[in-house]
Amino acid sequence: MIKRPVYLAAGGTGGHIFPALAVAETLQQRGHQTHLFTDRRGAKLLEGTPELPAKLYVIAAASPFQKGLLKRAVAATKLAIGAFTSLGHLLVKRPALIIGFGGYPSFAPLLAGRLLGIPILLHEQNAFLGRANYMLAKFADALALSWPNTKNLPADIAHELTGIPVRQAFFDAAETPYRLDSTTTVNLTILGGSQGASILGSLVPDAIAMLEEPLRQRLHIRQQARPEQIDLLQKRYADLGVTAQLRTFFSDVPELLGNSHLVICRSGASSVAELAAIGRPALLLPLPNAMDDHQRVNALQMQDVGGGICLDEKSVSAAALATRLIQLLGAPKTLAQMAKSARSLASPDAAKLIAALAEQLVSLSTSKPTGPKPTGASA
Repeated sequence: MIKRPVYLAAGGTGGHIFPALAVAETLQQRGHQTHLFTDRRGAKLLEGTPELPAKLYVIAAASPFQKGLLKRAVAATKLAIGAFTSLGHLLVKRPALIIGFGGYPSFAPLLAGRLLGIPILLHEQNAFLGRANYMLAKFADALALSWPNTKNLPADIAHELTGIPVRQAFFDAAETPYRLDSTTTVNLTILGGSQGASILGSLVPDAIAMLEEPLRQRLHIRQQARPEQIDLLQKRYADLGVTAQLRTFFSDVPELLGNSHLVICRSGASSVAELAAIGRPALLLPLPNAMDDHQRVNALQMQDVGGGICLDEKSVSAAALATRLIQLLGAPKTLAQMAKSARSLASPDAAKLIAALAEQLVSLSTSKPTGPKPTGASA
């Protein structure tokens, strides 16, 4: 067992935060203390989450790749403040290891950790190594990957395929059997990811309006939408005679996905991993301005195994989406096979593999100094 605490550092979106929580949950089950660095966005995302598996520390952070001299200067200042804040925590707690999950809020804690000689483990959720992890890779002792053909890897860093860690609740929800026929209610779920997706607030209802009334009457829609879209969407679906439940945030996503017959969503790494863990078919709409177009790469991984269909936001129309819905909802056996294929991408042991790798790195480094000893602090 690791006697000193393990720190985790993750960017402020669900794609970074949720895998970190899954690993923290597993580390705690193995008897380790866990702490999590993130920024204000990450902290806001976790508001209302009961029993977080890690003590939360909020630090200043920003992307250094801002346009304009002033924005870059502000970003540099925030990163410097985040580095000093992280350094203070790490000097006091003197953790055994820091695990980074990408995103710029992970940058400062990991650099501070390296200055103190603390072992570094990185996890990359996407099928394309992100910029933060790429820059940090030279300081890392090991890199855990989610996909077998991850692109943009540095040539000289040790890496291990672990998959994307997903909270146990998603695997528990997979026990809900996938059942659909030509007469049952169709549970259609639309999620925008932690960053939202305003296009789905217009594209989906426009497509639903093009369906024949018998199919519309079978739909039960659960849709995540931006606050300013809720009232308009509620009226739109009511006018179409469609049952709809609208929220800015769904707190129990595992149950929501487990009861879904088809999902329309972004293709962030966590979204794809959660769909795979439960085994649900999806129409995936990659965020077009995602860094290095990693969401498209993620969506194509799901499409390649037959578990989803990748749509292009720049070219997809309401009519094209309506056609897809008619084809899929009229073919329950096809959807059932897609659900099974999606499940083939699941990595049920990912969190355990990362935890084991963390323990291995600490074991290898126990004879090495970890920087200045803390003064009057307990681990």
